Amino acid sequence: MESIYHYLNESSGNVGEKNEGSRESYTLPLIVNCAGRCVAYSGAVNDNPKGRLDYYLIYVISGELKLCDGERTISAGSCSTVLYPPKTGYKFFSNSKDDSSFLWVHFTGSNVEKILRDYGIEPFPCVQKTNAQNSISSKFKRLFDGFAKNDHLRERDLSALLDRLLIEVSRSIESLKTDSLSLSRSIRYINEYFTTPIKITELAKMEKMCMTTYNLKFKKQVGIPPTKYIIKLRVDLAKELLSQTARPIREIGELCGYCDINFFSKVFKENVGVSPLMYRKRC
Repeated sequence: MESIYHYLNESSGNVGEKNEGSRESYTLPLIVNCAGRCVAYSGAVNDNPKGRLDYYLIYVISGELKLCDGERTISAGSCSTVLYPPKTGYKFFSNSKDDSSFLWVHFTGSNVEKILRDYGIEPFPCVQKTNAQNSISSKFKRLFDGFAKNDHLRERDLSALLDRLLIEVSRSIESLKTDSLSLSRSIRYINEYFTTPIKITELAKMEKMCMTTYNLKFKKQVGIPPTKYIIKLRVDLAKELLSQTARPIREIGELCGYCDINFFSKVFKENVGVSPLMYRKRC
């Protein structure tokens, strides 16, 4: 993958430099100054201590970027969005063994602040995750194509294309937030009662889903199936009790939801790599 750049004019837009393209536009609610795709080689630094006169939106499509503001370092992984406001210095670098790549656009406009606020796209240091990389990437592609139409309607076309891009980013951010809340009831129940017998069918009923849908949604949201999540909570508790108390192993197994000590030992070893007794001896 190669880096590509599209500019409305040749000026840079840096603070302190004259740039008609990046000045506040009172003719359009949104105005695009430049956009592109960048491949951030491992260790390479992108920085501008004073920032620009316009907004700078970054959408990470692969790898991980480390963003610095002088006081803290923030990570932005794939499918993450970062928005730098005008006159905000920035510095970031790839934190991946392989190259990172991201899509970007610089823009301003007469109504840009209200649009970003209405769409829920928050400025740096907020890093917002999305769940629709293909649709967002395709909107960037259409924006890039808009630069090729060099006629009297190009600026308006780019404005409309940017609006569609920001709407897609907004919807994707909101969709991910909704997904993260969709299983809150059952996850809260698991976290409270994981040491007791829990049936996945009952968890699915809590969320008004069939078993298949529930398992798929749970794995998408948490990263592992619900059965493995319950086991993880139990094993983590067992590790804590083994290392911090002198309780008998049988009793610890029962406290973690396993009445059969042999089954408890089997599950523990499968997930930790050693038996409960060996784990305790190592602590």
